[in-house]
Amino acid sequence: MSVWTAGLLLMVTVVFCPSRGQTLFTVSGPQDVYQAEEHSNITLTWLFSVTADMSDSLYIKVRCEKPFRSVYRYNSRSKAEPYQDEFYRGRVLCDPELARKGRIECVFTDLRLNDTGTYRCVVEMNRNRSSKLCHLNVTGVQPVSETLETKPERRRIGLYSGFVLFTLVVFSLTICYFTVCRETSVLNVDVSQPVGPKEIVD
Repeated sequence: MSVWTAGLLLMVTVVFCPSRGQTLFTVSGPQDVYQAEEHSNITLTWLFSVTADMSDSLYIKVRCEKPFRSVYRYNSRSKAEPYQDEFYRGRVLCDPELARKGRIECVFTDLRLNDTGTYRCVVEMNRNRSSKLCHLNVTGVQPVSETLETKPERRRIGLYSGFVLFTLVVFSLTICYFTVCRETSVLNVDVSQPVGPKEIVD
């Protein structure tokens, strides 16, 4: 084996292989697809394992892939602004304390339709790197069906109309009954009166 070949292998080993005592990690997530309605809130979550030898250097980056936007950045060695894109500033909150414990939770509030997209979480610790994708689908608020709204109202109007109609029929029948009874009483009185003797004309 030539000296150049040995040197190249050594360089590859140093660059791509973890140092002694370091542990590789993998970013995972409880969900690959998140579904939510416009103006609601949702939490995107990623998980990774943290050990004592990996806690010194931690870099986290959450971004939207298309269109490309930086959602959140955390660097354990820097105090830079974590929310760099105005599109998410004030609407997204990620807890750095949880991130240092291996749990990344990005809370999206007041969701917009254009929040829909693919989000990638990248974690780097002590020259090791892993990432995980998830998809967020934001839909418009579904309007309440007009049929469901008007059905009880129509039923109520139908009941009122039926009650009014029934009342009018009963009232009309009552009037007719008393009118017929009165006419019958008058006829009975006329028939029962005696007829006097006819006068004789000379």
